[in-house]
Amino acid sequence: MKNLLSVLLACLSLSLFAQEATGQYDKIEKFNQGVAVVWKLGKCGLMQQDGKEIIKPQFDNIGHFGNDGIAYTTKAGLKGLVNMTGKIIVDNIYGDIGRFNGFWAITRKNGLAGMINKQGKVLIENKYESIRVERGGLIRAVIGGKEVILNLKEE
Repeated sequence: MKNLLSVLLACLSLSLFAQEATGQYDKIEKFNQGVAVVWKLGKCGLMQQDGKEIIKPQFDNIGHFGNDGIAYTTKAGLKGLVNMTGKIIVDNIYGDIGRFNGFWAITRKNGLAGMINKQGKVLIENKYESIRVERGGLIRAVIGGKEVILNLKEE
């Protein structure tokens, strides 16, 4: 009887001090490195494990974070990038952003190809019909039906 009373008192004291750390979300996904995607009214955002909202729900989708701490976002059918601190790396302006191959990814905007880096810097403007990167880093692009070779110059 004494043990039962102790357990009841312990549960009561815990319930008196417990408080909700989050707002009202429709769904909180699994935490990854202390960050989770949260859903509210069909839109998603990000939350830290302590309940602090990093990004208010505004995206149609946020993908999984890679080892680089970057996730793809979708809003109104357009792609962008966000990091785990909630910084928008790339606004949702691209029709597609390919997978990062090292530090760069090929983008599509208005049907034309370009290239960005992981900081969101445009390396090649979206003005090419296609871009292909070969082994050794040679970049071939097509513009106006003609093939050209491109060089990346880091500033």
